[in-house]
Amino acid sequence: MFASARWRLALWFAAVLAVALTLLGLAVYLTVRHMVLGNVDDELRTRAERELPLLNARLRLLERQQAIGDVQVGPEEGSYAYMYALLGPHGQLLAASRNLDPTILPPSQDTQEVLARGPKLLTVQSHDGEEVRIYLRPVGMGPGLVLLVGRSLEPELSALHNLLVILLAGGVGAILLSVGGGYFLAGRALRPIKEAMERQRTFMADASHELRTPLSLIRASAEILQRHPEEPISAHRQEVEDIIGESERLARLVSQLLTLARADAGRLPLHREEVDLAQLARDAVRQLSPRLQEKGLQGEVVAPGPVPLWGDATRLRELLFILLDNAIKFTPAGGRVEVRAAADGDRARLEVADTGVGIDPQDLPRIFDRFYRADRARRRDEDGGAGLGLAIAKAIVEAHGGRIWAESQLGRGATFVVVLPRGREGAPRPVDTQ
Repeated sequence: MFASARWRLALWFAAVLAVALTLLGLAVYLTVRHMVLGNVDDELRTRAERELPLLNARLRLLERQQAIGDVQVGPEEGSYAYMYALLGPHGQLLAASRNLDPTILPPSQDTQEVLARGPKLLTVQSHDGEEVRIYLRPVGMGPGLVLLVGRSLEPELSALHNLLVILLAGGVGAILLSVGGGYFLAGRALRPIKEAMERQRTFMADASHELRTPLSLIRASAEILQRHPEEPISAHRQEVEDIIGESERLARLVSQLLTLARADAGRLPLHREEVDLAQLARDAVRQLSPRLQEKGLQGEVVAPGPVPLWGDATRLRELLFILLDNAIKFTPAGGRVEVRAAADGDRARLEVADTGVGIDPQDLPRIFDRFYRADRARRRDEDGGAGLGLAIAKAIVEAHGGRIWAESQLGRGATFVVVLPRGREGAPRPVDTQ
């Protein structure tokens, strides 16, 4: 699916570029053509205006002799590229420069139109097929005389042809490069989507697996009760307790999934108020003290003073319980769990450190992934979790505009660091931890 989408994007990119290059190339070509041929027309007009007074003077000198065919037309030593001719009222050739090609003479109706309406520009073909541009202008001296000045367009047309070849070659090369570049860019653009879909598939598979276990246990216990309807409930107390326990676990898992879904949609509800992070930490450690004592751990809160910030007290308390629960699980008896809270300018810093087993470096980048548990060999009934706690903790922190990360050395404990903005802004920017 992604391969075909990648090619489609690359081809669409190339098609759009091809249309843009075609329009641009057409505009460039037509503009250059107009300028080049316009320059030729201007030069023909200039030469005709320059020749006209000289021609009139020569005609006056020849007026008595009536030998108009002997009149000189054009400069004596002019450019061989330009041709000159003096035409009669019906287009007949009266006099011409030595390089004139007779095949370029216009029809009589063009000559009569010039005499009636004024100067005219025409494009004709010579005997060898070259295009020639001619300018016709009435001569003031003498009745019905027309001056013709012409020039071959071959140099300009050859240059325009070369320009067209360059534009076409450049356009084709650019399109071929755009296909490769578009394929590469489409791959980069689709990579986040592909990764997101892969994460979604993994998430759905993991969620299905986690939901299947409690449902299977509930069904098994219910089937036992169904097979012995005559027996009292007290005879199946364990099955009933299993149903209740797995139902509670299922409800907790569904609640966690709902929290993550809201976080993904950017709609994790926050009821902001001014709270003291240090006091929340003390309350969390106090509430978890029975678990700490049960496991033989020492818990302590280190806070030099109040740490006020604008946040959701319920969500922050949940964050503390997740981090403390994680520390208690992975710290052996005789260890220590310490919570440190302090204000640092416009930020609040929270650290939950333990002296437990630590986190393997290869697991460290993935500990906030959903359903990820570093110790895959550990049974679910040993920790009771589905691997969503740290993912929820990250969602809570990011909803507050903060950052969370872990620092650890294997066998020497772990420290989870949270940095939160303290301001009252409704949507604070993530905090730079560097």
